[in-house]
Amino acid sequence: MEPGEYESLVAKANLGGHAAMAELLQSMRTHKIHQPEIVILHGARLLSTGQSKLGSDAWTVMEQVFLASCELGADDWRSYCLRHLTKKFPTSIRVERLKGIYQESIKDWGEAKKTYEKLLKDKPEDTVTHKRLIAMYKQRGQVPEAVQAINTYLETFSTDVEVWHELAELYIEQGSLQRAVFCFEELLVANPRSMYHILTYAELLYSTGELELSRKYFALAAHLDGACLRALWGLVTVNYALAEKDKANEKMAQLQTFTIDRLKAAYKKVGPQGKLALALLSS
Repeated sequence: MEPGEYESLVAKANLGGHAAMAELLQSMRTHKIHQPEIVILHGARLLSTGQSKLGSDAWTVMEQVFLASCELGADDWRSYCLRHLTKKFPTSIRVERLKGIYQESIKDWGEAKKTYEKLLKDKPEDTVTHKRLIAMYKQRGQVPEAVQAINTYLETFSTDVEVWHELAELYIEQGSLQRAVFCFEELLVANPRSMYHILTYAELLYSTGELELSRKYFALAAHLDGACLRALWGLVTVNYALAEKDKANEKMAQLQTFTIDRLKAAYKKVGPQGKLALALLSS
């Protein structure tokens, strides 16, 4: 979407034209724009005055309005949309999942869990419901339950990198850094040149005391991007820790000098803002 395009669509929709409102909602779905209050404003008007003009898109708009109303607590519209969707698609798994979302929105957590678990019992390969259940546990702060649900999910869908990352974040939140290290190993297998994965893995290794392996991954990151300050600072930090254990290692001292010189060169280019970093590196 071009800069200003979304704002233009909103302005046109605000004039009240049916086609403009429908185009806005479709664009929001396509580009995953999250503004539930805009969806309620224009979606409700479409459903109230021009539903027949939407054709088959009416049910898509109704689902969009339903999700927005659940988020905002607009009880009239979430009940209206769910009632009509259930009537139209009485055996739909998608609509059954929406019932679970409705139950979540009214804080009926037990019923929502039952709904999702029933769906998964009937269709274990339903990844969307798995993720909805995980999201509910996280929303309620039930981290152990979320971790268990994610591990169950990964037993079947072991290549889902987003969920591996989600699990790593939960382990870090719990302080289970060794388990987070394992998650990032899986992420590196999937994308071995990701700077974010390499650097986070190196930092976790440092935090768990795997200093030599941490140094190697910081060095890899610095090799891939010689201007990456996060990689260079990580390399300096781990080198200091290793130097304390082996002060006679000349290669380690040379690497440290080289890394510090790279950092100094980088901070000299940023002007006065780099003075504090330069002072720290020279101390």
